[in-house]
Amino acid sequence: MGRSHALSGAVVWLGGCALAASLGARPAVGTVVVGAAVTAGGALLPDVDHPGSVIARSLGPVTRLIAHGTAAGAAALRAASCACCAGRGGHRAITHTLVFAVAAGLVVSLLCWVGGDVAAAAVAGLAAALAMRGAVRRRTRGAWGAALTGLVVGLMAAALPGPGGGWWWVGLPLGLGCLVHSLGDALTFSRVPLLWPIRIRGCRWAAVGMWAPLRFRTGSAAELLLVVPVLMLLGAISAWTLITP
Repeated sequence: MGRSHALSGAVVWLGGCALAASLGARPAVGTVVVGAAVTAGGALLPDVDHPGSVIARSLGPVTRLIAHGTAAGAAALRAASCACCAGRGGHRAITHTLVFAVAAGLVVSLLCWVGGDVAAAAVAGLAAALAMRGAVRRRTRGAWGAALTGLVVGLMAAALPGPGGGWWWVGLPLGLGCLVHSLGDALTFSRVPLLWPIRIRGCRWAAVGMWAPLRFRTGSAAELLLVVPVLMLLGAISAWTLITP
């Protein structure tokens, strides 16, 4: 679900920053906050192939139309590239692959390299707003809260100097978020075609995932009562590691 995906993206980035800090390379505040926001937003991007997802509902008819188009295109690609997959639809197809995660990260990094800090601030702001839509409960996340979060993170990216000569690298957390999303879905019964276009047992879209006895259903008690609390605990530990000297 959206909350689990957004939290997992942020937690992975915070965990990476905490690990870097423990090794003596303490990341700047901007790197931690902007990176976590972009990773959290990127962790919702693969579900653009589902008209009922958080990202599909973000801008009303506009994003729903994009989601319907993505789902149709993904279904057509799946049917055309593997005869045994015809009729399986477009959800959890191309957007849930390692290829998509890498391509999304490269495209965003190129965009931010060409467009400079303005483009990077826009990407960070949009990703943060999307992350807020996914992470906060539906009754309280409102459009204004998401917009304010996006504005704050976008302004932070615009005002703070990006490490490594600019913010062109924000494609890294975005692509990482996409990958984290797919790995999270691989824990469920449906699994994902993560290794497309590699053939597995003769199928390019073969679903791969967790060992069967450990899989759970999306939105089940296992996700709500185990996965989400564990993610929040890991995020809190990582954040505490970063703020303590």
